Amino acid sequence: MDGMKNHYKTLNIADLEQALISAGYNKSKAELLKRRDDFESVAAYEAKLSEIEEAYQVLSNKSAKMAHDLALLQEQMEQQAHPSSTPPVAQVSTYTCIASTLDQDWALASEHFPLITHEYDRLLKFDVQLAKTYQTQLHGRGAYKDSTSLKNKLEKDYFFGIYGNNIPAKAYAKKLLLSNWRAAAEKFYASLQLLGHVVSIADLIIQIEKEFEFVKNAHEHTDFFQLLKKDKCSTKSCIAFIDDFFHIKVQSQRFLFDQTFSFKIEEEDIFVHHADDLRGFIKTHFLNYKKRDVPDNPFIMGR
Repeated sequence: MDGMKNHYKTLNIADLEQALISAGYNKSKAELLKRRDDFESVAAYEAKLSEIEEAYQVLSNKSAKMAHDLALLQEQMEQQAHPSSTPPVAQVSTYTCIASTLDQDWALASEHFPLITHEYDRLLKFDVQLAKTYQTQLHGRGAYKDSTSLKNKLEKDYFFGIYGNNIPAKAYAKKLLLSNWRAAAEKFYASLQLLGHVVSIADLIIQIEKEFEFVKNAHEHTDFFQLLKKDKCSTKSCIAFIDDFFHIKVQSQRFLFDQTFSFKIEEEDIFVHHADDLRGFIKTHFLNYKKRDVPDNPFIMGR
């Protein structure tokens, strides 16, 4: 198993210090130039040069370097769990030390702040790299009392990077991943990327429920969407749908002949005056053809 690229190895850097990266880059290019005639073709030489350039671009960028280090650390920790695929000790000794120290500190911190374990496990269901970033940043800052703020920020940025401002897409992806239905989540994402500009979110969800029976058994939305398309869904069913889909509570108040509804999705306060507006809100977000960003929401308070 080849595993991920080790950019430190590419630049012949045994240490992780940033100061050595530039020197390693220049030395690697110089040595490559000396061996230029040893390559079978110009393409082979340029491929190796491109590999060195890629390594330097990653390691000289602070955020990219952190992501690379975390991914490399994760791979090497997994290799340690399967000795048959473990590379030579000299190649991973530095990372082994880092991993051991991090694990010990994390275990100790978890005893005093058990919430961080639950938050880590939640992020792990979304993405291994996301969870490791949370763990590393939290450990680096030592701000365990403020772990939820970091978790929320990383989670928000992660899903925004994938789905933009597409509120229902983000909520549905989270629902699938938190239930460990990764295959369904990947199918939903692929369908949205390919067909999101011509197929509504509602129809994509209907297709997921049609293909994955276990999703339908746990969250039945198909019948509701069919009624929504025909304007036959009741106010009660609309409230129940929002409660279930977004995991929030819709507040309802009646004033004489009028009924208002208020709730919060992500950080936006939603306030609608009539049952028809409530249905309109759901239609706007689930029946319109939008690949990433939903239309400007006219129901958000203050607009």
